[in-house]
Amino acid sequence: MDHSLAPIWSQNDIIKKNIAISFDYWLEDTGIPITLAEFVEQYLAHAEYLGEMFSSGIELDNG
Repeated sequence: MDHSLAPIWSQNDIIKKNIAISFDYWLEDTGIPITLAEFVEQYLAHAEYLGEMFSSGIELDNG
């Protein structure tokens, strides 16, 4: 994936586990079909809102 955090996330087992669990809950709770890749892209797009573990390495624009 073309995002600066993707290589970092792919090496972090805690992040991968969290995303996998969230993806399973998403499918179970919503029934809205989405691929894992699309789900991860959404996570990457909103990393700054997911907490320090997910947003580590990106600069936040405080306006």
